[in-house]
Amino acid sequence: MYKTVLCVLTLVAALLLAGCGGAKSTRAKADETVHTALFDFTCGQAEVIDSYNGIDIPEGDKLVQFHISVTNTSDSGFLIFKDDFQLQWGDGDSDFGVGFDAVDDDMLPEVTGVSPGSTLEGNILVAVPQDTTTLTVAYQETYEDGSDADAYFVDLSL
Repeated sequence: MYKTVLCVLTLVAALLLAGCGGAKSTRAKADETVHTALFDFTCGQAEVIDSYNGIDIPEGDKLVQFHISVTNTSDSGFLIFKDDFQLQWGDGDSDFGVGFDAVDDDMLPEVTGVSPGSTLEGNILVAVPQDTTTLTVAYQETYEDGSDADAYFVDLSL
């Protein structure tokens, strides 16, 4: 009886672990194309810039800019939100943010419709602490029920 119970418990544990492997994490570097379920995206190398078209840089921060390209690889159109691409620069609970809202046509707009096969491009600018040496662009897919699906990270050096 003991062996039967042990075998059943082992089988249940194996089935539970197999069901947990759905979401994955992908890591890339600047200029590498990342393939998500709906689109491909590429982040160019980040650069520190002194100023940009009236954007105020908070004291103790530096202004960083990088180019992003998003190509719809699906059969349907959808909206791309600038804030879907979170920017991370450290291990702390507040070491992340999103890019500044667009102040010109060169920056990625707040929200844009992207039809099948078309590409959206623009620059993202963010203020990061002066001592930051790497920036990670993070994109998190979600399932229809709102739970997390695959995660994508692009590491940019400064």
